[in-house]
Amino acid sequence: MNDKGIRSFSLGALLDVCGRRPEDFYYDGCLISSHVDPEDEVPMDLFRFPVRIDAFALVFCSKGSITLQSNLTRYELGGNSLFIHVPGAILHVESMRGAEVFVAACEEEFIRRIDVDLKLVSSLALQLERYPLLHLAPGEWNVLERSIAEITDEGVPEPDDPYSREILRSSLRVLIYKACRLIARHIEQESLRQYSPRSRREEYFQRFMTQLRRNYMRERSVGFYAAQLNLSPKYLTTLIRQTTGRTVIEWIDDYVILEAKNLLRYSTMSIQEIAYCLNFPNQSFFGRYFKNHTGVTPSAFRTGSDLRAGADLPQPLSLEGC
Repeated sequence: MNDKGIRSFSLGALLDVCGRRPEDFYYDGCLISSHVDPEDEVPMDLFRFPVRIDAFALVFCSKGSITLQSNLTRYELGGNSLFIHVPGAILHVESMRGAEVFVAACEEEFIRRIDVDLKLVSSLALQLERYPLLHLAPGEWNVLERSIAEITDEGVPEPDDPYSREILRSSLRVLIYKACRLIARHIEQESLRQYSPRSRREEYFQRFMTQLRRNYMRERSVGFYAAQLNLSPKYLTTLIRQTTGRTVIEWIDDYVILEAKNLLRYSTMSIQEIAYCLNFPNQSFFGRYFKNHTGVTPSAFRTGSDLRAGADLPQPLSLEGC
């Protein structure tokens, strides 16, 4: 990716650009900001254009509204709603109207460093790519808020204070597990969970998705991914279809097309540069591939002639009354 592409930030780099306020809590790759000012021009200027953030983030809107896009899908956050950003997703904030926002974010490496079970987190992350917006029932956010208050009250420990450091690590682990439990309950309530996270097929699916996220911009063959998992292409295809109801090729194409759409819509790269970026032999081949999967040419998509007025927004999940 060159400087014409979408800007990418780690959590640390994002803080360098936006600045850190005295009341913000930051520790070793984890940020908690309890009073995000909707009038602060620096974050809005940054997010006015799409950026890729390499971190998990809980964005809680207590009142007002926020309109944002994540990977080209538009979401409306209203009062008592929670949006979950997963690492690598492209975020674009369109507007904030009287919004009071709370953000808790952490890098994937931070989760590893504090010994959180990544199998539990990654199982949810796969589903959150499609269902990232939740409406919380009264009191649900309070559970997380109490854990956050304990963390911020504890404060950042001194380098030579091992006891406080371990207390803080343990408290952050508890917060992450509580957030995962809340999210999982919403997903389960809506019958979105389709398979057991502990099954052998699911384990292979997780490994396949890890390889896909790492390699989809370079590799599109079933054989490549089967080789990474030491499986035959036929067996991998059978496993993925049984687990998700979709083929390996469909998963690969989804990732490639989503990246292509993001680059066409938001980057200044030429179509030829995008074709090479996604490892297509030439622009013509990329154009046929894109049209076969979307029904429009890359040029038509870039100019917006494919857009339909009045498209419905994705509906958030809700546990009202539970």
